[in-house]
Formats: sequence, C-alpha cells, structure tokens
Amino acid sequence: MDTFFEQIVPIKKTAKDYLAIFGIWFAALLLSFLAIAFLPPSVFALSIALIFIIFYGAFMLSKRLFIEYEYIVTNGTLDVDKIIAKSSRKRVMSIEIKDVSSVEKYNPNKKSPVGTEKEVIACNKDDRNAFCMVISKEGKGKQILAFSPDDRIKEGILKSLPRFLSNSAFK
Repeated sequence: MDTFFEQIVPIKKTAKDYLAIFGIWFAALLLSFLAIAFLPPSVFALSIALIFIIFYGAFMLSKRLFIEYEYIVTNGTLDVDKIIAKSSRKRVMSIEIKDVSSVEKYNPNKKSPVGTEKEVIACNKDDRNAFCMVISKEGKGKQILAFSPDDRIKEGILKSLPRFLSNSAFK
C-alpha cells in the first residue's frame, strides 16, 4: 500500500526578522527621499520611476523573510522543502527513512556532533513538539534534521523506520 502524507509548518518570525523588515523599509524610505531631494526637477519622471523600483525591491526583499517548510512522506522517503513567500520552493533534504539512526526530542541548545555533514532546522526553535532525526548513510556522513511532525507524518515515518527504532521514536 502506498504511503503519502504532507504537512506545512510556517516559521514564526523572531525579533531579528522584524528588525530586518523594518530596516529594509527604512532604507527604502531613505533612498526615496534622497531620490526626490537630489535629482533635479527636470527629471521628475525618472525620480518617480526610481522610487517605484526602490519600493518594489523593498517589497520583494521583505517578502523573502516569510518562510515555511513542507514535510512529505512518500513510501519510505522523507522530503523537506523550504517554501519562500508561498511562491518558490527548494528541496532542502531528501532522506530514506531506513537510514535513520536515531530520533529524539529536539534541543536547540545542544551542539551538533563532530563530523556532521549537514544540519537542517526545519521547525520553530521554540517548538516543544520538535524532534531531531539523525541519518547515517555510508558515503554521505551524518545528517541531522530538526523538524516538527504532526501525527500523520509520524505515522508515515514509523511505518518505514527500522524495528529497533520504531518502538522508542517520537516518545
């Protein structure tokens, strides 16, 4: 029987994100003021076009701070995609669930082990329901995925986990 589950997790903005958005729009206002103040009145149309370009750029840049992650479990494979501004999608990680060596509660203060090739944090850092999955595959080294699955995703992962892990995973 085929297995297919998906879940979208929006990432909450931190104070740093809000500060970046404020900085982008403040810089756009400042550049617009400078364009009006220092360009001669004879090129007013150019000033208006420049202001439009500045605000469009600020909008596009600030929009890139709206991030979501999508978890997709399909027949023993877990794919994690990063969705930016609900318009562009990038595959962050694709793993075979049978290669998972451990599943434990996620601790944002814990350092990743030495020799980790890739670490992906695809959840909110303050999420209490987040888990950390360690994937060990020959030739690829150790990969770590921090994610926050719902019950359906957990169920899909448990079906493909090695038996020695499935009893203790997600506890």
